[in-house]
Amino acid sequence: MAKRGIGTNTHGHGTHRRGKGRKGGKGYAGVYKQNWIRTIKGGKLLDGKGSPGKIGHFGKFGFSRGRLSQVPTTVNLSWVDLHFDKVANLTELGIEKLLGSGKLTQPLTIKVSSWSAKAEEKVKAAKGKLEN
Repeated sequence: MAKRGIGTNTHGHGTHRRGKGRKGGKGYAGVYKQNWIRTIKGGKLLDGKGSPGKIGHFGKFGFSRGRLSQVPTTVNLSWVDLHFDKVANLTELGIEKLLGSGKLTQPLTIKVSSWSAKAEEKVKAAKGKLEN
């Protein structure tokens, strides 16, 4: 009787019982987990072959400066129309800019540090006022 599996690489066991074993991914997959010993002992990452100019580096690199511009806190006319009658002091609420989306159905006096041109049009059309 002939032995079972002669002439095949895996002898009928799929990739589980092959000579290479279970690889655990390709490339840099698992270098911080199952392939950590390869990383420590000097795999591609520590040789500098992975990314040019970063010899012996693994992990986070560099510094992120963050946002330089401040985005103002904004609110739309439709929100102001729903929540206020006659006078709306938005600076007390910490709102810096009024935007012109929505409708203004009543004449309001709105106190805010800045506003858009569209918001100014709609407030004047509703016979209201904008103040700093």
